[in-house]
Amino acid sequence: MNKTFSSLSVMLIITLLPMAALAKPIIRFTTHVVSQSTAYKSTHLLLTEAFNRIGYKFSMKTLPGKRSLQEANKGAYDGEAHRFAGLNDHNNFPNLIRVPEIQQLVENAMFSKNVTNLTTPWQALTKYRVTVPRGSIWLTTMAKQYAKDFQELSTPDQMLNFIKYDRADIALMSIEAAELLTSNKFVTSGIKQVGPVLSTLAIYTYLHKKHKKLVPKLASALHKMKLDGSYQRLIKQSRVKKKQSKSRYKF
Repeated sequence: MNKTFSSLSVMLIITLLPMAALAKPIIRFTTHVVSQSTAYKSTHLLLTEAFNRIGYKFSMKTLPGKRSLQEANKGAYDGEAHRFAGLNDHNNFPNLIRVPEIQQLVENAMFSKNVTNLTTPWQALTKYRVTVPRGSIWLTTMAKQYAKDFQELSTPDQMLNFIKYDRADIALMSIEAAELLTSNKFVTSGIKQVGPVLSTLAIYTYLHKKHKKLVPKLASALHKMKLDGSYQRLIKQSRVKKKQSKSRYKF
C-alpha cells in the first residue's frame, strides 16, 4: 500500500509540474486613475494584454495621486500605470523608468457651472478658484502659475462637488474623468466643459527599476499591439458604456 501510495504521489507531482511551470508571475501596479473611469478600463485592458504577451499576469490598484507615485517609486508596487512623459523632469521619482512607447493620449479641459467665456483659458484663471487632481503634476503646475488660488483633490467626484457647491469656480481635469457628469449626481448640476481642449498629453507606463529588463519588452509588446489591431480594439472596448441601473446613471 505504501509503495502504491508513493507511486501515485509521484505521478501526481509529475502531472502537476507542467501546470506550475505554465503559471505566469503576477506584476502589480498602482495608479491614481479612478476605477470607474474609461481611462482606468483602457489602461487595465492594454497593460493586461501587453504583459500577457511577455509572460506576466497584470493587476492594478488605485491609490491617491501622490501616494501612488511614492508607493511605486519605493518598490512596494512594480510600477505606475498611467503618467505623462515629464514625470521625472525634476528627478522626484528616480526609481521609476518610463516605457518608451505611448500608452494613450489624454485630453484635458476646464469644467465649470458659472464660467462661460474663456477665450484665453490659461490667462483667465487669474480670476478664479481652481481645483486640480491631487498627484497630477502638469495640471498642478499650470494652476500654480495662473490660478487665483487652487486646491488639489483626490477624485473627480470631489472636484465636481466643489464646483457644484460653489467651493471652486473651475475644475481642471481630463475629459474622460468628467464622464461623471452623466451620473444622476451631476446631470442637473449645470457643470459643463468651458473653452477648448487645453492639452493632449501622451501617457506612459512606468516600471520600477528592479524590472528594468522588462522595459524594452513591454515597449515592444505595446508597439506590436498597435500594428496588429489589438490596441485599437481594446481602446474601443474600454469606451463602450455598460448599461447601468436607472438609480445610478443616466446616459
